[in-house]
Amino acid sequence: MTSVVFAMEWVPQYRAPFYDGLRQRLASEGIEVRLLHGDPPASRVKRGDQQTLPWAEMIPNRFWTVSGLEVTWQPVLGRLRRADLIVLQQETGLLLNYPALVRARLGGTPVALWGHGQNFNPLDANPRAEWVKSKVTRLADWFFAYTERSATVFRSIGAPDDRITVVRNSMDIASLTDPSGTPSAEIEALVAGLRERKARVGWIVSALDTWKRVPMLLDVVDTVREQVPSFEFVVVGAGADAGVLDLAARSRPWLHVVGPRFGPDKAALGRVAELTIHPGLAGLHVIDAFATATPMVTADIEYHSHEIDYLDAGSNAVVLPGAATVADFAAAVTGLLADDDELARLQEGCRKAAEIFTLDAMVERFAAGIVAALERTS
Repeated sequence: MTSVVFAMEWVPQYRAPFYDGLRQRLASEGIEVRLLHGDPPASRVKRGDQQTLPWAEMIPNRFWTVSGLEVTWQPVLGRLRRADLIVLQQETGLLLNYPALVRARLGGTPVALWGHGQNFNPLDANPRAEWVKSKVTRLADWFFAYTERSATVFRSIGAPDDRITVVRNSMDIASLTDPSGTPSAEIEALVAGLRERKARVGWIVSALDTWKRVPMLLDVVDTVREQVPSFEFVVVGAGADAGVLDLAARSRPWLHVVGPRFGPDKAALGRVAELTIHPGLAGLHVIDAFATATPMVTADIEYHSHEIDYLDAGSNAVVLPGAATVADFAAAVTGLLADDDELARLQEGCRKAAEIFTLDAMVERFAAGIVAALERTS
């Protein structure tokens, strides 16, 4: 049987359904999918969303920091030899990429890189690392681009257009749209209380780190609460800056910080929320907003992830100028809460977008790319 091996640094919770779906889809083509992964680096551990799969192989990683750059060695090189295609993450700090790509150029197993193309966050990007990434990426045999923006980067560094697959990065929303799941007692009580108080509910689903502008988020929801006394806010997620909100919640009974939540818990919270407030970096969180019909209020800042391209300002989201202030965000939120027709229109736009940016569509695109890559490189 033809074999494709994914050697990933680690598996976040949202990605597990993708691997399951792709494995099942490619089995129908006579292609075996193997997944090798390790554990997350220190910078990601606090997010609390590490996952594994029963059929995956978990091999612990080794980590170092070199000139401020996290580097990871995945000790799986010997396990890649019997594959027909290897899929690796396009990351400068993943040391496995270098011997795997060199071996491919010397006649070994072809390698596909899956990634963003480049780090689009100018405040976080390491110029030297980005230069290395652009040079090394050219050695790949195939390119899986998160979005069309990623594909543009791949083309700019010499990747042939007929070897690029745009996958439209997404995640599973089935649990968010399934009302039959039973949430935990804690979340059930929270939701019941919000309904009983007839609260106007905003929320955020996100890793809570520096790029999410957590202090600004707190100022925004404080301001909204002052103007809309029935407003309450739910925070779903964890991270290095979560403590800012944990501390604030002690004096704000209307601020609910519930940590990472998945499945029925997340779905129950999404059903009671009306809109998403996201002043900082947004990525796949836009899919949460679409799936729960909670339009995102965000700003056109320079360091969003690629999935921000899925937002259509005025149709399924409110996108403020990049220099938007706390007052600007609060005005946008209170304006939506005061205009039921406009809020309903944006919520319907979210539902339509949720039908486009689906996990099933991503699986199909990725599967087609795998089949094409195997045919081209065999």
